[in-house]
Amino acid sequence: MKMIDFNGYEQNQRMYGGTAGRKMGICYEGKNYILKFPGNLKEQGMKNIRLSYSNSPVCEFLGSQIYRILGFEVHETILGERNGKVVVACGDFLEDGEILYEFDKIKVTFEPHFLDSNGNETNGVGVDLYEVLMTMQEHPFLKDIQGVQEHFWNMFVVDAFLGNPDRNNSNWGIILGKDGRKKIAPIYDNGNCLNCKWDEEKMKDVLADEKNVEIEAYKGRRCIFELGGKKLNPYQLMESMEYEECSKAVTRVVPKMKNAHTEINDLIKEIPVLSDVQKEFYRALIKCRYDKVFIPLYKRIIEEKRCG
Repeated sequence: MKMIDFNGYEQNQRMYGGTAGRKMGICYEGKNYILKFPGNLKEQGMKNIRLSYSNSPVCEFLGSQIYRILGFEVHETILGERNGKVVVACGDFLEDGEILYEFDKIKVTFEPHFLDSNGNETNGVGVDLYEVLMTMQEHPFLKDIQGVQEHFWNMFVVDAFLGNPDRNNSNWGIILGKDGRKKIAPIYDNGNCLNCKWDEEKMKDVLADEKNVEIEAYKGRRCIFELGGKKLNPYQLMESMEYEECSKAVTRVVPKMKNAHTEINDLIKEIPVLSDVQKEFYRALIKCRYDKVFIPLYKRIIEEKRCG
């Protein structure tokens, strides 16, 4: 796989927010891109790490490409280098006059107020799953947009497959066109998947013991969402089959995972800046989740549907 040399590209006039790290707008081959740099982990005050910079550009590329392989609309990503660092160029999917409203901006404007899973009135800024679902169901801004809940649960399932713990309210949303039409934005901001802040020594320690692989792959994982003030294990939530729309997403996505297995492995193999340890680690986590969580769960959901 060819890495693009992004040195020499001047910054354009587009500015991008967010707290995930340094980024700049560039124009590459006539299109606007957001160039994302690796986060400085020492600057973030992270302890007990050997890495100076995160692997988030590579993980952004890899996670986004896996979304694409699975057949979802996702922002374009190109892996490259700039000033001696690995960077990822993410396609700016907004046309002139379009506005992206991240879900957090939609959620805090919900009136009347609603209750979280503890029965408390909220100010709308939290990540309580009940709040999120109620916003999607009841917010007037979302009423005329088809497939919002389906989109959310698709991301929930694929993020669990990728080990992305940070699909928060600010990294998915709705595009409002200048004609007033609304549509769901392509999936973007996937850089927190696949243990992007881990060094090779931690990966080796996990790979040395199958039990540790299972713990890191799904048993000990948490996501951004909460119920009752506690962070959720997304695999346990899926296995509970409590949310019908989540189970439907599993039945949509798991067959795509099966068909994409070879292409995903080939993609990991072809990324030149990944070491053999990283490649083995990513493949091991993805395979473990597929074999130990998604296949058994898919079969159970299908069987329960069959039995009625």
